Order: sequence, then C-alpha cells, then structure tokens
Amino acid sequence: MIRRAFILTVVMHCLLAGSIARAHGGDLVYVGSSGQYQVRTFATWSDGWLDYSIDLRNVATGARIPGAKVTVQAFEDGRKLGDWIALESGAVYELVEQTPEEIHWNLVVTISGTLGTTRLTHQLDVEPENWLWSTLIVATGFFGAIAAHLFAAKRRASN
Repeated sequence: MIRRAFILTVVMHCLLAGSIARAHGGDLVYVGSSGQYQVRTFATWSDGWLDYSIDLRNVATGARIPGAKVTVQAFEDGRKLGDWIALESGAVYELVEQTPEEIHWNLVVTISGTLGTTRLTHQLDVEPENWLWSTLIVATGFFGAIAAHLFAAKRRASN
C-alpha cells in the first residue's frame, strides 16, 4: 500500500512539475519606472494565448498599487493591432488575449491611478515555449535524488 502511494506521488509530481516550473506570469520582459510607478511586466504564450501580467508598485515605498486603470496598445511594424484593458487580478494587472505564435510588438502601457497618469513603452518578443523540457529537467532531478537516497540506504544496510 505504501509503495503504491509512493509511486502515485512520484507520477503526480512528474505530471505537475512542468506547470510548477513555469508558474503563472511567465518570463520577466520589462523592468523600469515611469512617473511614480515602478513597473515589472511578465509574459508567456501557450496554446494560442498571450498571458501578459503587470506588477505596479509605488517607486518611493515599494507598495503595490491597487485600483489603477491600465491600458495596453500593441503595434507591429508601425500598424496598430489593438487596445486592451489589463484587469486587476490578485496582485497584478493581467491581459490574456488570443495571439499568433510569435509576438514582436511595441507596447504602449498607460497607467492611471492614485499616483497620477503615466505612459511607458517597451518591446515584447515572445515565442511559444515547450513545457516538456522543463518537466524533464525537474523530473530528472527528482528521480536522481531518489536514486541517490536509495543507493545510500542500500549501502548503509549492507554494512
């Protein structure tokens, strides 16, 4: 019974390891400050959807900024692709949109909140990622640790 529970735990860990290794938010794509706001943005692309998250903080205190209005305009090759509103989602402002596989956009982010209104621009380059490799790396490390413990236990038992 314990052996089956252990095997089930290992299998579940392997299945979830990729999503744990690539947690919500994605890669850090911009860090900077504009006006009174410190801004960090994260992006990831998966199955046709761009997840773009914006972390807003007060430059002076580092405190999160709730209740701001954040709009994002995207341009590609000088052509405007769209205007979106990033909605407050927990501790970040989030924009989830269906997009092509490769994104090479110039973004204009406008922030209106308690610290005033500001605008910043940055380049967003995102390509689809394959979760398989991160899962294999995490699983290999996990199984390597188990093998090392089993080997050490077997050596101690034989002595």
